[in-house]
Amino acid sequence: MTRDQFIRHATRGLWGNKKRDAALELRGAIEDKTYRHQLCGLDAADAERAALRDLGSPHAIARDLNRVHTAPSALRATLLLGMVGLLGVQAVAQIPTVQAAPVPVEEACTFDAAKLARFSPEDHARIEAQIRTIGGRAAYEAACRSRRPGAELNTLLKLPDVITALRAAKVDVQSLPGLDAYLQLRLPGQDWQSVNLTGATLALRSSKGTTEAYVYASGLLNLLRGTFKGPLSLTGVTNPTLHVGSARMQLGTPDHPVQASDVVLLSVAEEVLNRMTSAAPGLAKWPMAVSSNGVKATQSGTFLSVGSAAKHFYAVVGSIDGHVEVSVQSTTRARLTLCGCTLNEINLTDDLPTLMKWTKARTTGVMVYALDLTDLHRLDLKPVPVSLLRLETQ
Repeated sequence: MTRDQFIRHATRGLWGNKKRDAALELRGAIEDKTYRHQLCGLDAADAERAALRDLGSPHAIARDLNRVHTAPSALRATLLLGMVGLLGVQAVAQIPTVQAAPVPVEEACTFDAAKLARFSPEDHARIEAQIRTIGGRAAYEAACRSRRPGAELNTLLKLPDVITALRAAKVDVQSLPGLDAYLQLRLPGQDWQSVNLTGATLALRSSKGTTEAYVYASGLLNLLRGTFKGPLSLTGVTNPTLHVGSARMQLGTPDHPVQASDVVLLSVAEEVLNRMTSAAPGLAKWPMAVSSNGVKATQSGTFLSVGSAAKHFYAVVGSIDGHVEVSVQSTTRARLTLCGCTLNEINLTDDLPTLMKWTKARTTGVMVYALDLTDLHRLDLKPVPVSLLRLETQ
Protein backbone atom coordinates (compact mmCIF):
# COMPACT_ATOMS: atom_id res chain seq x y z
CA MET A 1 0.00 0.00 0.00
CA THR A 2 1.37 3.42 -0.94
CA ARG A 3 1.33 6.53 1.22
CA ASP A 4 -1.56 8.06 -0.74
CA GLN A 5 -3.59 4.84 -0.59
CA PHE A 6 -3.00 4.63 3.17
CA ILE A 7 -4.19 8.22 3.67
CA ARG A 8 -7.21 7.65 1.42
CA HIS A 9 -8.29 4.59 3.44
CA ALA A 10 -7.56 6.27 6.77
CA THR A 11 -9.65 9.37 5.96
CA ARG A 12 -12.62 7.50 4.53
CA GLY A 13 -15.87 8.89 5.93
CA LEU A 14 -14.59 12.45 6.31
CA TRP A 15 -15.47 15.31 3.96
CA GLY A 16 -14.35 18.82 3.07
CA ASN A 17 -12.03 20.62 5.47
CA LYS A 18 -12.20 17.77 7.98
CA LYS A 19 -10.86 15.33 5.40
CA ARG A 20 -8.15 17.77 4.37
CA ASP A 21 -7.07 18.44 7.97
CA ALA A 22 -6.95 14.74 8.80
CA ALA A 23 -4.96 14.01 5.64
CA LEU A 24 -2.45 16.72 6.57
CA GLU A 25 -2.06 15.25 10.06
CA LEU A 26 -1.43 11.80 8.64
CA ARG A 27 0.89 12.98 5.89
CA GLY A 28 3.02 14.85 8.43
CA ALA A 29 3.20 11.80 10.70
CA ILE A 30 4.16 9.53 7.79
CA GLU A 31 6.84 11.92 6.55
CA ASP A 32 8.33 12.24 10.03
CA LYS A 33 8.45 8.47 10.56
CA THR A 34 9.82 7.89 7.05
CA TYR A 35 12.62 10.36 7.72
CA ARG A 36 13.50 8.66 11.01
CA HIS A 37 13.65 5.24 9.36
CA GLN A 38 15.89 6.64 6.60
CA LEU A 39 18.26 7.91 9.30
CA CYS A 40 18.45 4.29 10.47
CA GLY A 41 19.67 3.12 7.05
CA LEU A 42 16.52 2.20 5.11
CA ASP A 43 16.04 3.39 1.54
CA ALA A 44 13.06 5.60 0.70
CA ALA A 45 10.68 2.78 -0.25
CA ASP A 46 11.50 0.57 2.75
CA ALA A 47 11.39 3.58 5.09
CA GLU A 48 7.90 4.49 3.90
CA ARG A 49 6.70 0.90 4.31
CA ALA A 50 8.13 0.82 7.84
CA ALA A 51 6.42 4.14 8.64
CA LEU A 52 3.05 2.85 7.47
CA ARG A 53 3.58 -0.35 9.45
CA ASP A 54 4.29 1.75 12.56
CA LEU A 55 0.97 3.56 12.17
CA GLY A 56 -1.00 0.31 12.02
CA SER A 57 -4.31 -0.36 10.31
CA PRO A 58 -5.70 2.53 8.21
CA HIS A 59 -9.20 1.26 8.97
CA ALA A 60 -8.60 1.60 12.72
CA ILE A 61 -7.20 5.08 12.12
CA ALA A 62 -10.32 5.94 10.10
CA ARG A 63 -12.53 5.03 13.05
CA ASP A 64 -10.48 7.19 15.42
CA LEU A 65 -10.28 10.10 12.97
CA ASN A 66 -14.03 10.01 12.48
CA ARG A 67 -14.45 10.20 16.24
CA VAL A 68 -12.03 13.11 16.44
CA HIS A 69 -13.25 15.14 13.49
CA THR A 70 -16.99 14.69 14.07
CA ALA A 71 -17.04 15.12 17.87
CA PRO A 72 -18.02 18.37 19.64
CA SER A 73 -15.05 20.69 20.11
CA ALA A 74 -14.69 20.07 23.86
CA LEU A 75 -14.55 16.30 23.33
CA ARG A 76 -12.38 16.66 20.22
CA ALA A 77 -9.52 18.15 22.24
CA THR A 78 -9.50 15.06 24.47
CA LEU A 79 -9.64 12.66 21.55
CA LEU A 80 -6.81 14.48 19.78
CA LEU A 81 -4.57 13.68 22.73
CA GLY A 82 -5.23 10.02 22.04
CA MET A 83 -4.38 10.52 18.38
CA VAL A 84 -1.02 11.99 19.36
CA GLY A 85 -0.23 8.61 20.89
CA LEU A 86 -1.31 6.90 17.69
CA LEU A 87 0.65 9.12 15.32
CA GLY A 88 3.70 9.94 17.40
CA VAL A 89 4.33 7.76 20.42
CA GLN A 90 3.32 4.38 19.02
CA ALA A 91 6.64 3.79 17.27
CA VAL A 92 8.55 4.57 20.46
CA ALA A 93 6.58 1.95 22.36
CA GLN A 94 7.56 -0.61 19.74
CA ILE A 95 11.30 -0.15 20.28
CA PRO A 96 12.69 -3.36 21.84
CA THR A 97 14.19 -2.97 25.30
CA VAL A 98 17.59 -4.35 26.28
CA GLN A 99 17.85 -5.35 29.94
CA ALA A 100 20.88 -4.03 31.81
CA ALA A 101 22.81 -4.96 34.94
CA PRO A 102 25.80 -3.70 36.94
CA VAL A 103 29.14 -5.46 36.86
CA PRO A 104 29.31 -7.75 39.94
CA VAL A 105 31.67 -6.41 42.59
CA GLU A 106 33.68 -9.65 42.58
CA GLU A 107 34.31 -9.24 38.87
CA ALA A 108 35.12 -5.54 39.13
CA CYS A 109 37.54 -6.14 42.01
CA THR A 110 39.52 -9.09 40.65
CA PHE A 111 43.03 -8.17 39.53
CA ASP A 112 44.74 -11.40 38.55
CA ALA A 113 47.25 -11.58 35.70
CA ALA A 114 44.56 -12.27 33.11
CA LYS A 115 42.54 -9.24 34.23
CA LEU A 116 45.55 -6.93 34.33
CA ALA A 117 46.49 -7.97 30.80
CA ARG A 118 43.31 -6.27 29.53
CA PHE A 119 44.43 -2.85 30.74
CA SER A 120 46.58 -0.43 28.81
CA PRO A 121 50.30 -0.56 29.71
CA GLU A 122 49.96 2.72 31.64
CA ASP A 123 46.98 1.54 33.69
CA HIS A 124 48.60 -1.88 34.20
CA ALA A 125 51.71 -0.25 35.66
CA ARG A 126 49.65 2.15 37.80
CA ILE A 127 47.54 -0.65 39.31
CA GLU A 128 50.59 -2.81 40.03
CA ALA A 129 52.23 0.14 41.79
CA GLN A 130 49.10 0.63 43.92
CA ILE A 131 49.02 -3.10 44.73
CA ARG A 132 52.61 -2.92 45.98
CA THR A 133 51.88 0.22 47.99
CA ILE A 134 48.83 -1.23 49.76
CA GLY A 135 50.59 -4.48 50.64
CA GLY A 136 49.60 -7.00 48.01
CA ARG A 137 46.81 -8.08 45.71
CA ALA A 138 44.51 -9.44 48.44
CA ALA A 139 44.55 -6.14 50.34
CA TYR A 140 44.03 -4.18 47.12
CA GLU A 141 41.04 -6.32 46.11
CA ALA A 142 39.52 -6.06 49.61
CA ALA A 143 39.81 -2.27 49.51
CA CYS A 144 38.19 -2.31 46.09
CA ARG A 145 35.27 -4.43 47.31
CA SER A 146 34.65 -2.06 50.22
CA ARG A 147 34.18 0.80 47.73
CA ARG A 148 31.71 -1.26 45.63
CA PRO A 149 32.80 0.32 42.34
CA GLY A 150 30.16 0.40 39.65
CA ALA A 151 27.37 -0.81 41.94
CA GLU A 152 25.12 1.95 40.56
CA LEU A 153 26.30 1.60 36.97
CA ASN A 154 24.28 -0.65 34.69
CA THR A 155 27.04 -1.07 32.12
CA LEU A 156 26.21 -4.64 31.10
CA LEU A 157 23.58 -5.35 28.41
CA LYS A 158 21.77 -8.66 28.04
CA LEU A 159 23.12 -10.12 24.80
CA PRO A 160 20.00 -12.14 23.84
CA ASP A 161 17.98 -8.88 24.06
CA VAL A 162 20.42 -7.19 21.67
CA ILE A 163 20.07 -10.07 19.21
CA THR A 164 16.25 -10.01 19.52
CA ALA A 165 16.20 -6.27 18.75
CA LEU A 166 18.35 -6.79 15.66
CA ARG A 167 16.13 -9.59 14.39
CA ALA A 168 13.01 -7.51 15.01
CA ALA A 169 14.37 -5.06 12.42
CA LYS A 170 14.85 -7.86 9.86
CA VAL A 171 18.60 -8.07 10.51
CA ASP A 172 19.79 -11.65 10.06
CA VAL A 173 21.84 -12.74 13.08
CA GLN A 174 23.82 -15.97 13.37
CA SER A 175 26.57 -17.10 15.71
CA LEU A 176 29.38 -19.58 15.24
CA PRO A 177 28.91 -22.99 16.90
CA GLY A 178 30.27 -22.80 20.43
CA LEU A 179 30.90 -19.06 20.12
CA ASP A 180 27.57 -17.44 20.93
CA ALA A 181 29.13 -13.96 21.11
CA TYR A 182 30.78 -14.18 17.67
CA LEU A 183 27.94 -12.70 15.65
CA GLN A 184 27.35 -12.71 11.92
CA LEU A 185 25.04 -9.86 10.88
CA ARG A 186 23.36 -9.19 7.57
CA LEU A 187 21.25 -6.13 6.91
CA PRO A 188 18.59 -6.31 4.20
CA GLY A 189 20.29 -6.23 0.80
CA GLN A 190 23.83 -6.34 2.22
CA ASP A 191 26.57 -8.92 2.73
CA TRP A 192 27.31 -10.71 6.00
CA GLN A 193 29.40 -8.81 8.58
CA SER A 194 31.26 -10.24 11.57
CA VAL A 195 31.16 -8.69 15.05
CA ASN A 196 33.19 -10.60 17.63
CA LEU A 197 31.90 -9.74 21.11
CA THR A 198 33.62 -12.68 22.82
CA GLY A 199 36.14 -10.55 24.70
CA ALA A 200 33.46 -8.10 25.87
CA THR A 201 30.98 -10.55 27.38
CA LEU A 202 30.35 -11.73 30.92
CA ALA A 203 28.13 -14.59 32.16
CA LEU A 204 25.76 -13.62 34.98
CA ARG A 205 23.63 -15.97 37.04
CA SER A 206 19.90 -15.36 36.65
CA SER A 207 17.23 -15.61 39.35
CA LYS A 208 16.38 -19.05 37.94
CA GLY A 209 19.89 -20.32 38.61
CA THR A 210 20.93 -20.37 34.95
CA THR A 211 23.64 -18.23 33.39
CA GLU A 212 22.93 -15.50 30.85
CA ALA A 213 25.34 -13.74 28.52
CA TYR A 214 25.83 -10.00 28.98
CA VAL A 215 28.02 -7.65 26.98
CA TYR A 216 29.74 -4.50 28.21
CA ALA A 217 27.79 -1.58 26.70
CA SER A 218 30.92 0.45 25.93
CA GLY A 219 32.62 -2.63 24.46
CA LEU A 220 29.61 -3.40 22.26
CA LEU A 221 29.60 0.13 20.85
CA ASN A 222 33.34 0.21 20.32
CA LEU A 223 33.32 -3.11 18.45
CA LEU A 224 30.37 -2.01 16.31
CA ARG A 225 32.26 1.16 15.43
CA GLY A 226 35.22 -0.90 14.30
CA THR A 227 33.49 -3.68 12.35
CA PHE A 228 29.89 -2.77 11.53
CA LYS A 229 29.34 -1.13 8.15
CA GLY A 230 26.08 0.76 8.47
CA PRO A 231 24.48 3.72 10.25
CA LEU A 232 25.31 3.82 13.95
CA SER A 233 24.03 6.47 16.37
CA LEU A 234 22.85 7.02 19.93
CA THR A 235 19.99 9.30 21.02
CA GLY A 236 18.83 10.19 24.50
CA VAL A 237 20.60 10.65 27.84
CA THR A 238 19.13 8.08 30.25
CA ASN A 239 18.09 4.73 28.74
CA PRO A 240 19.20 5.95 25.31
CA THR A 241 18.18 4.42 21.98
CA LEU A 242 20.95 2.72 20.02
CA HIS A 243 20.47 2.73 16.24
CA VAL A 244 22.29 -0.11 14.43
CA GLY A 245 21.41 0.09 10.76
CA SER A 246 17.63 -0.30 10.60
CA ALA A 247 17.47 -1.69 14.14
CA ARG A 248 16.63 0.37 17.20
CA MET A 249 16.90 -0.73 20.80
CA GLN A 250 16.38 1.05 24.11
CA LEU A 251 19.28 0.39 26.45
CA GLY A 252 18.19 -0.05 30.05
CA THR A 253 14.96 0.13 32.04
CA PRO A 254 13.62 2.38 34.82
CA ASP A 255 14.77 -0.20 37.39
CA HIS A 256 18.23 -0.57 35.84
CA PRO A 257 18.89 2.66 33.92
CA VAL A 258 21.73 3.04 31.46
CA GLN A 259 23.50 6.37 30.90
CA ALA A 260 24.51 7.30 27.35
CA SER A 261 27.67 8.87 28.76
CA ASP A 262 28.83 5.44 29.99
CA VAL A 263 27.96 3.75 26.68
CA VAL A 264 30.19 6.10 24.65
CA LEU A 265 32.96 6.51 27.23
CA LEU A 266 35.38 3.92 25.82
CA SER A 267 34.88 5.13 22.25
CA VAL A 268 35.46 8.75 23.28
CA ALA A 269 38.60 7.80 25.23
CA GLU A 270 39.92 5.96 22.17
CA GLU A 271 39.22 8.96 19.95
CA VAL A 272 41.05 11.23 22.40
CA LEU A 273 44.02 8.83 22.29
CA ASN A 274 44.01 8.96 18.48
CA ARG A 275 44.13 12.75 18.62
CA MET A 276 46.90 12.69 21.21
CA THR A 277 48.93 10.32 19.02
CA SER A 278 48.49 12.59 15.99
CA ALA A 279 49.29 15.76 17.94
CA ALA A 280 52.38 14.57 19.81
CA PRO A 281 53.22 10.86 19.38
CA GLY A 282 56.01 10.93 21.93
CA LEU A 283 53.70 12.20 24.68
CA ALA A 284 50.62 10.09 23.93
CA LYS A 285 49.41 7.81 26.72
CA TRP A 286 46.23 5.82 27.10
CA PRO A 287 43.81 8.14 28.92
CA MET A 288 42.09 6.85 32.03
CA ALA A 289 38.36 6.58 31.31
CA VAL A 290 36.34 7.81 34.29
CA SER A 291 32.63 7.03 34.47
CA SER A 292 30.24 9.94 34.82
CA ASN A 293 29.25 8.28 38.11
CA GLY A 294 32.63 9.34 39.43
CA VAL A 295 31.89 13.00 38.70
CA LYS A 296 28.27 13.17 39.85
CA ALA A 297 26.60 16.55 39.86
CA THR A 298 26.88 18.01 43.36
CA GLN A 299 25.47 21.05 45.11
CA SER A 300 28.94 22.23 46.09
CA GLY A 301 32.33 21.82 44.50
CA THR A 302 34.16 23.00 41.40
CA PHE A 303 32.27 23.40 38.14
CA LEU A 304 33.08 24.43 34.61
CA SER A 305 30.68 26.63 32.69
CA VAL A 306 30.79 26.12 28.91
CA GLY A 307 28.83 29.26 28.07
CA SER A 308 27.14 29.53 24.71
CA ALA A 309 28.70 26.28 23.46
CA ALA A 310 25.88 24.36 25.13
CA LYS A 311 25.44 20.78 23.88
CA HIS A 312 23.96 17.68 25.46
CA PHE A 313 27.27 15.81 25.81
CA TYR A 314 30.83 16.83 26.57
CA ALA A 315 34.15 15.07 27.00
CA VAL A 316 36.17 16.54 29.84
CA VAL A 317 39.87 15.80 29.33
CA GLY A 318 42.05 16.53 32.34
CA SER A 319 45.75 16.46 33.18
CA ILE A 320 46.00 15.13 36.73
CA ASP A 321 49.13 13.93 38.54
CA GLY A 322 50.97 13.13 35.33
CA HIS A 323 48.22 11.21 33.56
CA VAL A 324 45.22 12.04 31.38
CA GLU A 325 41.65 11.36 32.49
CA VAL A 326 38.58 11.43 30.24
CA SER A 327 34.99 11.59 31.41
CA VAL A 328 31.80 12.07 29.40
CA GLN A 329 29.08 14.19 30.93
CA SER A 330 25.61 15.23 29.87
CA THR A 331 24.22 18.58 30.88
CA THR A 332 21.21 20.74 30.27
CA ARG A 333 22.56 23.76 32.15
CA ALA A 334 25.81 24.23 30.20
CA ARG A 335 27.73 23.45 33.39
CA LEU A 336 29.99 20.48 34.05
CA THR A 337 31.10 19.02 37.37
CA LEU A 338 34.84 18.72 37.88
CA CYS A 339 34.68 17.45 41.45
CA GLY A 340 32.84 17.81 44.73
CA CYS A 341 35.85 19.66 46.09
CA THR A 342 37.57 23.03 45.79
CA LEU A 343 40.27 23.32 43.14
CA ASN A 344 42.31 26.45 43.72
CA GLU A 345 44.70 26.07 40.80
CA ILE A 346 43.66 24.63 37.47
CA ASN A 347 44.66 25.68 33.97
CA LEU A 348 42.21 25.83 31.07
CA THR A 349 42.99 25.29 27.40
CA ASP A 350 41.39 24.33 24.10
CA ASP A 351 44.63 22.93 22.67
CA LEU A 352 45.41 19.22 23.12
CA PRO A 353 49.22 19.47 22.66
CA THR A 354 49.27 22.08 25.43
CA LEU A 355 47.34 19.74 27.73
CA MET A 356 49.79 16.94 26.93
CA LYS A 357 52.74 19.16 27.87
CA TRP A 358 51.01 19.92 31.16
CA THR A 359 50.62 16.19 31.74
CA LYS A 360 54.34 15.62 31.25
CA ALA A 361 55.09 18.48 33.66
CA ARG A 362 52.49 17.14 36.15
CA THR A 363 50.55 20.40 35.85
CA THR A 364 46.81 20.27 36.48
CA GLY A 365 44.71 21.38 33.52
CA VAL A 366 41.46 20.76 31.66
CA MET A 367 40.06 21.05 28.17
CA VAL A 368 36.54 20.27 26.97
CA TYR A 369 35.18 18.76 23.76
CA ALA A 370 31.56 19.16 22.66
CA LEU A 371 30.29 15.79 21.40
CA ASP A 372 27.94 14.88 18.57
CA LEU A 373 26.68 11.28 18.74
CA THR A 374 24.58 11.27 15.56
CA ASP A 375 27.27 9.36 13.63
CA LEU A 376 29.30 7.13 15.91
CA HIS A 377 31.54 5.94 13.09
CA ARG A 378 32.90 9.48 12.93
CA LEU A 379 32.74 10.75 16.48
CA ASP A 380 32.61 14.53 16.27
CA LEU A 381 34.71 16.12 19.03
CA LYS A 382 34.92 19.91 18.82
CA PRO A 383 37.16 21.74 21.32
CA VAL A 384 35.19 24.30 23.31
CA PRO A 385 37.06 27.62 22.98
CA VAL A 386 38.85 28.50 26.19
CA SER A 387 37.22 31.93 26.03
CA LEU A 388 33.88 30.22 26.76
CA LEU A 389 35.16 28.18 29.72
CA ARG A 390 34.76 29.58 33.22
CA LEU A 391 35.56 27.95 36.55
CA GLU A 392 32.91 28.23 39.25
CA THR A 393 33.01 27.12 42.88
CA GLN A 394 30.19 27.04 45.35
